[in-house]
Amino acid sequence: MPWLGQQMSSAGPSDAPDEVNLPMIRHWVDAFDDRNPVYLDDAFAATTRFGGLVAPPAMLQTWTMGRPRIEGIAARGGAADEVDAESPIGILAAAGYTGTIATNSELEFDRYLRLGDRLRSSTVVESISESKITRLGTGYFVTWVTTYADDRGAVVGRQRFRIYKFQPGADGVSASGGERRPSAEPTNESPTGEALPDFDLDVTATVVVAGAIASRDFMPAHHDRDFAQAQGAPDIFMNILTTNGYVARYVTDWAGQDAMLQRIAIRLGAPAVPNQPLRFRGRVIEEQRAGDEAILEVSVQATNDLGDHATGTVTLTLPAGAPRTAQS
Repeated sequence: MPWLGQQMSSAGPSDAPDEVNLPMIRHWVDAFDDRNPVYLDDAFAATTRFGGLVAPPAMLQTWTMGRPRIEGIAARGGAADEVDAESPIGILAAAGYTGTIATNSELEFDRYLRLGDRLRSSTVVESISESKITRLGTGYFVTWVTTYADDRGAVVGRQRFRIYKFQPGADGVSASGGERRPSAEPTNESPTGEALPDFDLDVTATVVVAGAIASRDFMPAHHDRDFAQAQGAPDIFMNILTTNGYVARYVTDWAGQDAMLQRIAIRLGAPAVPNQPLRFRGRVIEEQRAGDEAILEVSVQATNDLGDHATGTVTLTLPAGAPRTAQS
């Protein structure tokens, strides 16, 4: 295909509209009720390995999200502005594949962001599937890789992101959420298999909308019930950036303020919708030692009555011997 390995948009890299700043961080932590003090408490953060305030790592994608033009956003399928007609997304939309849903995200963090950083993102198409039929309808999986660099050109992280572009309801089965998907127990591949404390999230419309706004995602499916149902969803549903944010909060609440996330990789399944509480469960599946650092891989599941909403892994480092307890 002609797009593979090419920039997603003919406009080229995207510059963040703002520097990494405290008001946006505060908005994020309030939306997710993430009370890790390294994000807002300068004096405390100075006593940690970070030596000062840092931004929540799961915010990486948020900083370069485009400023939305609200008028016509539903007709554009949730795109912040006009979609490049020559891009894979534009061509699929013009062919009637107007539905969009995120299915996978793999975030990698080379370093945590600090106040004043200004990011530039460059996105390259990695793959486009053959035509598929799912419960949502007929469509194509599109995968791209975004590299994030600071204003000195140093890479700070990257993301592999996959969406499904589909014709809502065409040849598929309605995603009404009536069928429960079976949930699997987290794998236990380590000698100890230390379990993280369960975390139950009361998913309300406010939780869904607050996460979407904090992550600068104005797609109507996350706040407009009629739009969401027209795409085959039972209600407005949580965006993948919000799921990443809660996964990060869940793991760092357990691991403590000196935890440094290196990677969050999740796959979405059942939608997270209002009145369907999510239960987060996790388990250490691998632990290694590198000098004074412990490197942990944690399996994570977020499940509701519709099935597994998210499954995946988080890789993090901790000072060797650091206690791991949920924050109060």
